[in-house]
Amino acid sequence: MTSLAWALLALLVVCALAGYLSATAQRLDRLHHRVETSRAGLEVELTRRASAALELATSGELDPATSLILADAATASLDAPRTPAALRDATDADDAARWAAESGLSRALAVVLPAADGLGEAGGAPATGRVGDAAHRVALARRFHNDAVVQTRRLRAKRVVRWGRLAGHARLPETADFDDGASSYDS
Repeated sequence: MTSLAWALLALLVVCALAGYLSATAQRLDRLHHRVETSRAGLEVELTRRASAALELATSGELDPATSLILADAATASLDAPRTPAALRDATDADDAARWAAESGLSRALAVVLPAADGLGEAGGAPATGRVGDAAHRVALARRFHNDAVVQTRRLRAKRVVRWGRLAGHARLPETADFDDGASSYDS
């Protein structure tokens, strides 16, 4: 082979490597976007669940002690630190406080919803139904978010992504680790 053939072969290898790295970087960017989108969806569903729980607590359908417990948990959830629009600005301490508040609301709902089911039979309790629906949507949103995080982390763990620094300065996404009470709401 001549030197021209070797040069063309080297150029072809470099172009193929550049194409592979570019495609991998684009996939990683799409996965990071998916994580941010799913996290925003999870935030919306968590807020909806807390608002529905607060509405149930103030509706008068529950006894005063249960209403107070549920209202405290819902207020703590609504007051918990929210994730910034850009996940790179989020801190682990913010996430830990948020997940603790969400787990507290899940535990309160696990106690309240079975007790409130009896109320719904007589006159129909729309607030209880909204809370149950919102809780189910939280479980789904959490599952979708954690799936996106796992896929992103799996790609970021590959050697070519680390060596090529294809992730740039993006924060390594974390799963949403809180008790969503999914098993309590399944019927």
